[in-house]
Amino acid sequence: MSTTKDELNANIHAGRRQKLRDRFLASGLDNFNECEVLEFALGYCIPRQDTNPAAHSLIDTFGTLPAVMDAEPAALTRAFGIGEQASTFLHFLKEFSVYLNKHRINKVKIITPQNAIDYLQPLMRAYPVEEFIVICLDNAGNVLKIHNITNKELDMVHVSVREIIAVVTSIKTAQVVLAHNHLNENPEPSISDMQLTRRLWLTFDNLGIKFLDHIIFADDKNYSFHCSGLMEVLKTGVPKE
Repeated sequence: MSTTKDELNANIHAGRRQKLRDRFLASGLDNFNECEVLEFALGYCIPRQDTNPAAHSLIDTFGTLPAVMDAEPAALTRAFGIGEQASTFLHFLKEFSVYLNKHRINKVKIITPQNAIDYLQPLMRAYPVEEFIVICLDNAGNVLKIHNITNKELDMVHVSVREIIAVVTSIKTAQVVLAHNHLNENPEPSISDMQLTRRLWLTFDNLGIKFLDHIIFADDKNYSFHCSGLMEVLKTGVPKE
């Protein structure tokens, strides 16, 4: 029985996928480039097709693998070689990684601002919009709860102090870490950031809750109110511009 062209191509693609799978099982993704990572992922939702061209097209269109993962499903669907099922799968992978990081709280202990930075940096880097996070801790630094405040329509998160207080008082919170991200690659705090931080410090102090830190993230950079000394300054007032 002769082999058709489609069957031959399917066998070739299956062989390449198996090689990628073997490399992944042997050493993870460390030796993969961005296109190979994307090609490998697409292989699980696009059957019997060569996903290498689609992976290259997505990287060419959006620039980087993180940009591909941050893209909305509708934008991914419009890209070459990828349909609704595949775009939904990629969106799921991105959201799954965020979800997983947020829910690893049983293994997380935050004692110092650096502990908070190490935990939050990969999480904050994944957010394509401005996100405000409240981390509730017990006296030993164990994470009790993580609460997100987000606004997908605007770059600026409109933070409700009442919402934050409701979160920290709903459980036996002893310490709080706040964090948010800037989309302009500059982690330096604005006057409004300082005003909010001072207001919350006063509120937490009245509640007997320790305000461990407020950390601002921008790409791979960060700004710690505690480490910079600004937290102590804000206890006496907000500096003038």
